[in-house]
Amino acid sequence: MRVLLLLLVSIAAADPLPREIVPEKAILVAQPDEEGRKVWHTRFFRIDSDIELRPNDLLRLAQVADTTATAVKAHPLPLFAPPQGSRPRIAIHARTSAYQEEGGAPGTAGMYLSRQALVLIQGDYLVRSPDAARSRLAPRNDEDLVVHELVHLCMHRTNAKLPQWLIEGLAEYFASAHAGAGRFSFGNMDQVIREHLRTRLSPDDPGIPLVPVADLIDLDGRGWLHYLNSLPVAERYRAYATSLLLAHQQLHGGKERIEALRLALSAPPSKRMPIALIAPETAAATQISLIRYWKPKGLTLEFAPAK
Repeated sequence: MRVLLLLLVSIAAADPLPREIVPEKAILVAQPDEEGRKVWHTRFFRIDSDIELRPNDLLRLAQVADTTATAVKAHPLPLFAPPQGSRPRIAIHARTSAYQEEGGAPGTAGMYLSRQALVLIQGDYLVRSPDAARSRLAPRNDEDLVVHELVHLCMHRTNAKLPQWLIEGLAEYFASAHAGAGRFSFGNMDQVIREHLRTRLSPDDPGIPLVPVADLIDLDGRGWLHYLNSLPVAERYRAYATSLLLAHQQLHGGKERIEALRLALSAPPSKRMPIALIAPETAAATQISLIRYWKPKGLTLEFAPAK
């Protein structure tokens, strides 16, 4: 019981990020076409596309991308470690077949490929459909998807040092803080995460269905994908939701948790499993601490039984 009380007290630590990050005016510089693909440079990234993007949609994408990099860079922990050398690449594909040929997994709308230091995006998530244009609806623009994948890219050289649940949780942490068009709000992350999870998983019910902590803590990148594929499509976000809550606990869990994460980030890259921040024998206690922390904040966490 004393351990649980300490967890509950320490998890309330203040977030060290700025309360708000406001995007600067988008910078987009056209480059020569390459193999039939349009190419642009933003402050941080190279964007190439085989789909015609409306100027406003393209500028908004550049603004979201660059401010995501700014947000990750603003964290006091050394999370920002993009690929060295060439400008990090965002590739947009109009056809699902081309998206998958370059490495995108079937059933995904966006993906980070670590070996290629590349973010892939299906083009229909960034453009208006003809019907939407006629009805003057907002573009079908899942910017949170873009933010999540770009956080992976911005953390390219640190990812190998962290367990996969934390890699995914940190990406989802920044995505949940994204308020649209590159604006990030970190002032009240408890409220931000609550609304994010309610919207994604349970709009009409405070109950939030989650996967067990024990299922995630030993997974590497391949294991994560295998685990997701073992779940029904409608339930896959539950793994990201669990990782988000664990990442929040790691970032807001007091000095010991922050120092453990700092130690992991300072470790040299290794082919072995990264430093374990959650031991298997503490997985059940971690779930209890999360349940007790979030209950008075309006979320009833419902963990499935461990596999």
